[in-house]
Amino acid sequence: MKALPLMCLLAGLAAVSGATPSLSAAEQMKPSGAMEAVMSSDPSDFYESAASLDQLEIEAGKVALERSTDADIKAYASAMVKDHTASSQKLTNLATRKNVDLPKELLKRHQLMLDSLKEQDAGPGFDANYRMKMLLSHKEAISLFDQSAKESPDPDIRKFALSMMTMLQEHGSRAQKLDDEARKKGGRKS
Repeated sequence: MKALPLMCLLAGLAAVSGATPSLSAAEQMKPSGAMEAVMSSDPSDFYESAASLDQLEIEAGKVALERSTDADIKAYASAMVKDHTASSQKLTNLATRKNVDLPKELLKRHQLMLDSLKEQDAGPGFDANYRMKMLLSHKEAISLFDQSAKESPDPDIRKFALSMMTMLQEHGSRAQKLDDEARKKGGRKS
């Protein structure tokens, strides 16, 4: 998978993410054609991206639990740590059965997202940054898992990806709802 095109796409999504307020949270979480185009059906790419996304959600959630000033964001972050720890364990079990070594480090684009959270002080700016990162990461995850559930040459990856879709869509919708509520309150800083 090419990192540069995906990073450019994610930057573009960040720039326009608030531009479609008429779409429902579920519609906004649907994979875009552009994002689907940069995803690969190669099983090694799936393992690498899925493992990195899980770790991003876990680590970002831990940072949000420490720095967020919003009770709803803290509740969301706690769910991200819990759910993605469970997801990561399931992915590890699958990878072990398939003799696949999962990466120990985040992909560069995910590390950059995490670093931006770690570098930001607590407060409304952090909360807005965390919401944006959760919107972007879940949009990427939904796209990856949706494509893998449909197109992976490995039936075990297809089954695993399909089993995770409901959770990822719920997380994405919840992130969108948090962001929508913050915008209504005037608390979004983009």
